[in-house]
Amino acid sequence: MKKMAPRFSGFLLILLLCFTFNCTQQGEKVNVEADIAAVKEIGNQYAVACNTGDLDLYISIWTDDGVQMPPDAPAVIGKDKIRARMKPLFDQFIMDISVSIEEVGIGGDWAFARCTYTLSLTPKSGGETTMIDGKDLHILERQADGSWKIAIDCFNSNVPPPPPKQE
Repeated sequence: MKKMAPRFSGFLLILLLCFTFNCTQQGEKVNVEADIAAVKEIGNQYAVACNTGDLDLYISIWTDDGVQMPPDAPAVIGKDKIRARMKPLFDQFIMDISVSIEEVGIGGDWAFARCTYTLSLTPKSGGETTMIDGKDLHILERQADGSWKIAIDCFNSNVPPPPPKQE
């Protein structure tokens, strides 16, 4: 049996590496596309939960140690505290939110979604509807089962708050 020339063996090795790298890159691209779709679906579930008044669904898209960073207030840490903060909103208002995901980035087991939203809050007891136009940044973490959940949510309005009332 003839021995392969070193140059030919090197060529085969390079070809094999190129093929492997190419397949990995294509596989990663497919996974990234699937991850982007999954992250966008979390944004959809966020809106569905608010629009249907489903607090349990809203809480289900959060990590156990999730951090909610509302404007003009301290951070709210953990699902139980997020639930406690959001319960009055879900109990007292009919929400109509539209979320537009402007950008998604994936980096391993972390992702971000930069969003804009419009939200109307109508008191269930009757009264004037409040309109909010804002922006949101979700930081998501891949879970052990491969799903994505919100780990950090920071949001605020594009409209300045009303001036303080004069006494």
